[in-house]
Amino acid sequence: MSKLYITNAAALSPLGGSLNEIWRQILQGTVAYGHARLPGRRDFFVAETVPGSGSDIVAYASLFKEAIRRLVEQLEIDAPVDAIFFASAVGNLAEVENDIYADRPVSLEQLDFSSMETVFAETAAYGAGTKFVCVPTGCCAGLQAIGLAKTTMPRLGLKRALIMSLDFGLTPLALEAFNKINATRTYDSAMSGSPSRPFCHDRDGFLFADGGGAILVTTEEPTPSVPHIAGYGCVSSAYHMTDIATDGSSIRQSIERAIWDADITGAALDHVNLHASGTQQNDQAEYQALVDVIGPNLPPITAFKGNHGHALGGANMIEIALAWKMMTTGLLPPTAESLPVDAYEAVPPREQAVSATMASLLKTASGFSGIHAAMIMENGNV
Repeated sequence: MSKLYITNAAALSPLGGSLNEIWRQILQGTVAYGHARLPGRRDFFVAETVPGSGSDIVAYASLFKEAIRRLVEQLEIDAPVDAIFFASAVGNLAEVENDIYADRPVSLEQLDFSSMETVFAETAAYGAGTKFVCVPTGCCAGLQAIGLAKTTMPRLGLKRALIMSLDFGLTPLALEAFNKINATRTYDSAMSGSPSRPFCHDRDGFLFADGGGAILVTTEEPTPSVPHIAGYGCVSSAYHMTDIATDGSSIRQSIERAIWDADITGAALDHVNLHASGTQQNDQAEYQALVDVIGPNLPPITAFKGNHGHALGGANMIEIALAWKMMTTGLLPPTAESLPVDAYEAVPPREQAVSATMASLLKTASGFSGIHAAMIMENGNV
């Protein structure tokens, strides 16, 4: 069974402009959120990589392409890669939306996320032989890009790849659209603590955020050993356009497929990093799926959307980069400050960072229309 070895990782989120900065904030339990002001006194809780930018579509429009360049720079790539797998849920929506508001024509190429290849072509990652693959599949896009890379790279003889997922979707159109399905949080100055509350009794929808991450992978095992992606599974149940079944059956199937691909058992999992969007449906479904696969005694769990919200497809890779950090440092971060994490007895809060041995880690993600993905990361040094 194929493996992808992670040689470096990068991220940017409302907690910081680099993976190391975000990791420092995560270890302190820091939360980041603010609010966007839309015309007509429509204010929403948001978490922004550039505070205040979500209220100004003109300033916001350029951030997506800038973030691509910054993430590639963080990876410190010394030679072009064989392939780039680029994932996004809403792509360059802000750029297109800004042109519409400014009464400028919008081309078909602008609406094609694969056109972002031209941005990568200006970076150190891109060469004459680099293959470019776009995965525009929503909030599972990052994990699905990894799954696609894991499956295709050995078959095509590709040795090195950059995998990135990124979203800057805090636009008037996106905020209003998510508000229509009761996914956003209307701004309330009286609220104390983060409005993103995964695995809390009082969770009530996700905190819309922006950002993303990237990993540099190889199919050849490096020396010394580094964490690697050992298993992947994905299920598309077509359950509902926006809802998911709270019995967790489809999430369970995606986890079981990842476990089978990694050739391990649920009992072998040392840690779980969940999608944990903070909605009533998602958190219940993920909890039930874990109990069905692992049993009532769950391993330690992290849920980083409580720290800096939900960056749609970009959230996957931020969380994978942080999972890579957990494995390489042997540290398990605390629960985001001010969150009680009191919905399930088997998922308790942590007051501070603790040392942890993580030989195997499960990462999950869910998206609209019943798409669920899961990934197993293993640590060869444990």
